[in-house]
Order: sequence, then C-alpha cells, then structure tokens
Amino acid sequence: MNVAAAIAQRATRRSTRRAAWRGSAVALIVAAILRHDGRSLGFGLIACAIAATVATFQFAVFTSFLAAGAAVPRFIAADAWITAAGVECFDFPAPMAEAWAGAVQAHLPGARVEPVLVGFAGLAGPAASAGNVVVVGLARTGLAERQFMVDASDERRLRLDGGESGLQVNGLLLHRAATTRALATFLGAPYLVVSDSTARRALGWPEGQVAFLAVRFPGGVPADLDARLAALARHYPELAGFTGAGFEASSSQYWQAKTGAGAAILLAALLAALLMLLLLVNAVARFVQRRQADILSLIGHGAGDGTVLALLVAMAAVLVLGSLIAVALAAPLITAVVHPFLPWVAFKLVDALFALGLGGLALAVATLSARADLKRIPADAIFRS
Repeated sequence: MNVAAAIAQRATRRSTRRAAWRGSAVALIVAAILRHDGRSLGFGLIACAIAATVATFQFAVFTSFLAAGAAVPRFIAADAWITAAGVECFDFPAPMAEAWAGAVQAHLPGARVEPVLVGFAGLAGPAASAGNVVVVGLARTGLAERQFMVDASDERRLRLDGGESGLQVNGLLLHRAATTRALATFLGAPYLVVSDSTARRALGWPEGQVAFLAVRFPGGVPADLDARLAALARHYPELAGFTGAGFEASSSQYWQAKTGAGAAILLAALLAALLMLLLLVNAVARFVQRRQADILSLIGHGAGDGTVLALLVAMAAVLVLGSLIAVALAAPLITAVVHPFLPWVAFKLVDALFALGLGGLALAVATLSARADLKRIPADAIFRS
C-alpha cells in the first residue's frame, strides 16, 4: 500500500513539473511573439474588439428596448393589474369602470386597489412648443393638484431645461414638481405622472372611469395569485388579470411584436457576435500560417500536441481578453455619448454578462479551430523543415 502511494505521489509530482514547464514555456513564447509580432496581432485584436463592442452595445440596446417598453408598470410596481379584456400594453388601455374594484377585492381579500388613468394629451409648452404627452394618473404620488413628475431625459424635449416649469396639457396648466430617471421612453411622447384627480381633469375623463386597477397586497403577495387572477377573469369575462411581472412582460412583448424593432436589434447584435467569432478564428489561423516553421520546430524539439495547442489557445486568449477590455471601456462610453439621443438605453449587468459569454464562446471556438489547424500539419513536415 505504501509502495503504491509512493508511486502515485511520484507520478503526481512528475505531472505537476510537466504542467509547470509547459505553462512557463508557453508564457515565454507568447511574450516573445507579442514583442516581435505585435503589428499583426494588433490588427486582429482591433478587429475583434470592434466587433465585440458593437455586439455588446447592440445587445444593450435590445435589453433596454425591452425594459423601456414596460417602464411605467415597473415604476408603479403593483403586485397585480386588472385591465379590460384584450388589453396587452400599458400604453394603450381600454377605459373601464372603477366600480370593478369591489369585485376585485372580493376575489383578492386583503388587497388594496388603486385607480390608474392613462391617456395621450395635447401639449403646449414654453417657447410655443407643442406636441403630445402621455398623462399617467396615480392615487399615491405625493404630488399636489396640478403638479407633475417627468423623466430627466425629457426636460429638454419639453423645453423645461431653461428654468421654466409650466406646461399646458389640454388647456390645463401644470407645474413640474419632481424628476425621475425611471421613465425614459422611445414613444416620442414623454410620460407625465400626476395625481389621479389632475389626470382626470387633463384627460377629460368622467368620474368612475379608469384605465387600470393596480392591486397591492400590504400583507404580502398570496402564493396562489395566478390562480386567483384566472378565477377572476373566468367569473368576469370583461376583465383580465396580470401579475406585476406578467403585465410588464406583456407590455414589453407588445412593443416587440408590433414594431419588430427588438428582433432587428437582436439580429444586429448576433451578427456582430458572429463576425467577432469569425475574425478570431481567422486571426488564429493566420497566426498558425505565419508561425508554422516555429510550430514545427517546437514539435521537432519534443513539444507535444498539448503544448502547441496551449500556445494557440494562449494567443486566442490574448485576443479575447483584449476584446473584453475594449468592451468594458468602450460600451459604457458609447452609451453615455448616445444618451441625449437614446436616453432609454443603459449598459447593465446582463449586457456585461453577454460580453463575458461571447468571450467564452469565442475562446471555445478558437480552441476547436486551433485543434483543426494542427491536424492539417502533416507528420513528415517535421523532418522536411
């Protein structure tokens, strides 16, 4: 037993020494190549970095598009939503009776039901500006009568960045009281959050008419909320019920399905990612072609396939790591530069994870490509070199 253990320990030390030698040899070779072949690798790195940056930024635009499609429901953060049957998106409601709140509370005991008013309205602002806004009336805003909250990105569009605070909405004078950074939109019509009574006056809606009923559970969301909402819809076919997350997803999906913009943006991101993979594979193949004599010399001096493959993977890793560093620096910078034009676009954790995933996939594809390149070197080329 002791003999077997000694043999195993000796084999482990030998394997460790071989791995350490291989790692140090590969590191020395890579360092030498970076010193003497930097120009060729630089072109490959720049190409891969540009493609990776474009792919990541396009993915950030895609995820931001999905998020912006449900900006207001996320801002309101209701536990559930009651809508008229057939409504799919927050921005396009169908008016319903506020009296449905009693039926909702009967099916959802312990819930607090609040009216939500939503509608487009004509705007007359400072410097004779005109256009449309989306008035969002909420029961608990902390805003006084005729006060509104607007996203900071819309202040310039509404000509409120020069110190003015008043807007005429359907003839009703409103004054800015607060700003937020949670309501950036691609609609072209800014969101104005006001009290429900102010919204009713600005939109001209009669008493008892609302766009939605927002449901909150002060004591905690019930575990069977989905089942209760389904039972409510079966009992009252005029209504539809969504969980908070479900209504956000429905609103976001509505914009993606109706405009096709999300799919187009995602396709652009995937094509840029594919281009990055192709550029990396091409860079590794060109490296093998340029350094074929050196690779044959390594093999001739006893380097195994694992050592040569480790060298090629190390070169691919340099390109991938350089591309990820470029993405980390450039993507947030590009997002900041385009913010005045695309204020709803933000660089988020999921976008950084996309970049990391793309880097990992690129390294895996480059490894497979490098293995295939090595197999194309004939065995007798060692003796002809």
